[in-house]
Amino acid sequence: MGTMYSKLDPVDISNDLLLDDYVASLAAKHANLEKAIQDEAQRPAPNTLSLAELKRRKLRVKDQIFLVKARIRGHERRSRA
Repeated sequence: MGTMYSKLDPVDISNDLLLDDYVASLAAKHANLEKAIQDEAQRPAPNTLSLAELKRRKLRVKDQIFLVKARIRGHERRSRA
């Protein structure tokens, strides 16, 4: 009886690991932006333009995370088929 790993393509495994690393780096960037937003919001006179830009950047990173995770799920579905 063969293992399920015999059907996996090494290139897919490598790509998935790279994508996982990319998601981790995006998550760290997202956390840093959240911290910057909190820091700016807690200032006595927060810069509203800066806050708006930080929030836009954070949303873009969140969208990137969503897209990469969707791509990973797509790879997983194709490799099971």
